[in-house]
Amino acid sequence: MKVCAFDMEGPLSFTDFAAEICKLLGPRLKYEKLDEFFQMISNYDDYLIDNPQIIRELKIPSYEPGDTLKLLAPIYVSFFTDAELIEISKKNIGLIPGSKDTINYLKKEWDISIISTSYTQHAYNVARELGIPLDHVYCTTLDIDSTRNIIEDIQDHLHVLIETIFEVYLKKGSDLEAVIEDLHQFFWKKDSDYVKAMNTIFVRGGHRKEAAVVEISEKLSVPISEMIATGDSITDKDMLRRLNEEGGIAISFNGNQYSIPHANVAVTSPNLMGVIAIFSNRNNVWDFLEKWEKIYSTFAENPNKIPGDLIDKKLRSYFIQHNFVPRLDNLKKATVKEKEKIIGYQKKMRKKVRGWFGALG
Repeated sequence: MKVCAFDMEGPLSFTDFAAEICKLLGPRLKYEKLDEFFQMISNYDDYLIDNPQIIRELKIPSYEPGDTLKLLAPIYVSFFTDAELIEISKKNIGLIPGSKDTINYLKKEWDISIISTSYTQHAYNVARELGIPLDHVYCTTLDIDSTRNIIEDIQDHLHVLIETIFEVYLKKGSDLEAVIEDLHQFFWKKDSDYVKAMNTIFVRGGHRKEAAVVEISEKLSVPISEMIATGDSITDKDMLRRLNEEGGIAISFNGNQYSIPHANVAVTSPNLMGVIAIFSNRNNVWDFLEKWEKIYSTFAENPNKIPGDLIDKKLRSYFIQHNFVPRLDNLKKATVKEKEKIIGYQKKMRKKVRGWFGALG
């Protein structure tokens, strides 16, 4: 059995669902720039992950990349119903070009799972759209009714978090350092109903994505060394690292400085079908990558120039039909300087494919 797992937001869908619903809150709450508010909280999430000593100092029992969704959950459950979130998701599925073609290609021989930080309301919609069974989806459960019942008055919390802390952040030129202590105080130093509601959310990020990989491996009796995982962000670093360490294939697809150091293959492409070159050559992937990289410059701008014996004929025809050539890099052999260049290529493509969502960690 061939087994693979995909992060959802990035490789499969360009939508960052939590960011999208935060932006939609603006008109409802009569607040402006809530996309920048989400960016502030997302940057705070990255800050905590980059500074584990702060997590220890604040005595946070468990914090993983992607817990942005935990920090903002009390606001979301206070203003959206489950049905509303499902409907918003349906209108913002945002499938990455080639994602349906990729999944349909792999379905014939591969057992495919989604491992995503996204809330169930969006992850399940994307899975249905792609024809992936819901029992193959590992994501973040957002139980709106039970979480909402914990909060007595969300307005008091919004006054502090948005009208006070966020306003200072904007006045200081979007300087996170200017509000770090206030964010620490709000999220970790008070025993409020907001914090109690927040702590009921189990976000599927970081080591929790790695745990999903282990669960899939054990459930299907397939070693991690024989699996392929595809991710693109800080929430995927532990999943990618685990596959890399165990000899599996860990793909950073249009990733960033968080995914590249933990992956062993980089695929930079406007279309997800670019990863199929790796999947179809998995048994000799390192030899294949050596050949690809050696002559890549001769066909990088023109898929018609890809040698006919380098990749599968149907895949080559697909690249020609859709007029793109993926950049494929062996990260195991890349130097520090080469990885810095690859990060640049990936971040540029990330923003091109995902728009403003691409700027998030």
